[in-house]
Amino acid sequence: MRPLILAALVSLLCVGAAAQDKIYKVRLPDGRILFTDRPPQGAQILSERELPPPPPAAPASPASGEAGPTSLQERSVEAQSRLRERAAEVDRAFANVQAAERELEQARQALEEGRAPQAGEMIGTARGRVRQGPAYQERLAELERSVTAAEQKLAKARDELNAAR
Repeated sequence: MRPLILAALVSLLCVGAAAQDKIYKVRLPDGRILFTDRPPQGAQILSERELPPPPPAAPASPASGEAGPTSLQERSVEAQSRLRERAAEVDRAFANVQAAERELEQARQALEEGRAPQAGEMIGTARGRVRQGPAYQERLAELERSVTAAEQKLAKARDELNAAR
């Protein structure tokens, strides 16, 4: 079956190369179907089709200053290059998201560990109780700001990743 398909494709390519006007679908005496530009003797013609004229060649654009890729291979190389660049951009954005997630986790852990008062941050009251002093509140506020900044950085990194995709 594969040789038959291969023969049909090769004959189609030859048809285009030879610029024939018709292509025939024929049944060979042994029952196989073949597409060809010249039906062999003893074959039954099942259908024939006129080939459309080839499309006109695209004119070169002199206004661009630089000729674009003309061959299929050049366009393929260019497309592969763009795909590699885009994949690298997505990889960088993903690495930034991972780094921002680690930074956020560290900031949250520092905040939780920082909730315990350090020496000198608690103040005694007149009634014999202890309360948090301004140093404790400032330190905690700074830790909370670092968590907020890390959350914003993560949100920005995720937006950049989504834009890169």
